[in-house]
Amino acid sequence: MAKQIHFLVILMLSTSIIFFSCKDDDTKEFFIDYAKVADITGIQHQETDGFKIRLTEKCGENIARLSGTIDKNITLGELNDNYHWVLSGSVNVQDGVTLTINQGTTIYFDATSAQTSYLAIQQGAKIMAEGSVNNRILLTSTNELGSCTRPEGGDWGGLVVNGKATINVGMTAEGEGGSGTYGGNNDSDNSGVITYVVLKYAGRVIGVDNELNGFSFNGVGSETTIHHIQSYMGEDDGIEFFGGTVSVKYAISTGSKDDSFDWTHGWRGNGQFWVVEQLDGRGDRGIEADNLEDNFEAEPYSNPTLSNITLVGSNGNEGATMGMRLRHGTKGQIHNAIVTGFMTYGIRADDDMITESNVNSGDLNVSYSNIFGLNESATAWGKAGDIWENTNNNINVDMTLLRVIGTLNGGTDASELGTWFTPTNYIGAVDQNENWMQGWAIDSEGNDL
Repeated sequence: MAKQIHFLVILMLSTSIIFFSCKDDDTKEFFIDYAKVADITGIQHQETDGFKIRLTEKCGENIARLSGTIDKNITLGELNDNYHWVLSGSVNVQDGVTLTINQGTTIYFDATSAQTSYLAIQQGAKIMAEGSVNNRILLTSTNELGSCTRPEGGDWGGLVVNGKATINVGMTAEGEGGSGTYGGNNDSDNSGVITYVVLKYAGRVIGVDNELNGFSFNGVGSETTIHHIQSYMGEDDGIEFFGGTVSVKYAISTGSKDDSFDWTHGWRGNGQFWVVEQLDGRGDRGIEADNLEDNFEAEPYSNPTLSNITLVGSNGNEGATMGMRLRHGTKGQIHNAIVTGFMTYGIRADDDMITESNVNSGDLNVSYSNIFGLNESATAWGKAGDIWENTNNNINVDMTLLRVIGTLNGGTDASELGTWFTPTNYIGAVDQNENWMQGWAIDSEGNDL
């Protein structure tokens, strides 16, 4: 009898161990069926790879969970047998490797992983994420998957691209959230292609002055191609540039908790057709622009050229929103902007010695822009920026926007700013007769446009 009881206890313990080992727990090692992974994903995964793909379940759905360092060229595309891609923890693409994401692909980022989930393209790596107007690429939270809970900003950490272009905080720097080294001396560096890509519910705040944004372009070079991108409901900044020379066209920041667009560390690229839509209770500045907070005269100076911008404000986080805050020594040329709906300032250039000097010399300049419809207590042109009021063809004309859609005839032809720019004959970002957001972007309620 004693032997039978002993055998029963062993059997029960063994059964418990087997059951425990099959839990969906990222801290444990699991058997990977490499043949089945290849059948589901098309990736010839091997035990020696720096990343792991495990076929499992989440929120009642079949998933291919990818974690670790991508150390060989792979493609993320449509999966077989109704599986979904889930990236878990910090997923890094290492030097010399290309990550391709096929058009039409949706990738979920694990909102419940022990480590914040994000995708980082490291120096020397490339991302080829080439969506199309009716077949976008969507990066979002697993809380949109199956039976999971309601998604919200900060569910995951966003997309980080680390390039080798020059910055002004040193030869190199470390990205926020420990997302990798960026900077160098190659202003024509090429980190790949990002087109028709929408990010939802990203931008996690990790600590004081340590936040992951929607899109973080860190020292990214001018040969990188970026257009038609959107950050939706991010918990920090929507789209941020940390130095570098990359240019971005057709960009949308919707419902960002902090700044919608942000630049610092010596960004010197171009921008055209930028849209900001703040939502009630969310938002700080439509554009926050710095040279370098610790040294306003650091070189290379932040000095972008922008045209055709629409910034639509709200009451924001604390009722202190502003369309643009240009500060900390930034330079730049800004044309054809519409600014409306903000609570404290339309466009403010700080009056510190360096920023004001840039304004007076014309190194920082705003022209052909319309500020209207601000809060009744707001100031249209603030501090050193008051020099631009009623000059440089700037105006204050009431106009009707359909959310962010609408333009004013006139402005300066953006093609005169350089060959990269698209010709225009209007002020604002989205002409009612040519809505470039349709077919790929989403509106403020999360519906497809």
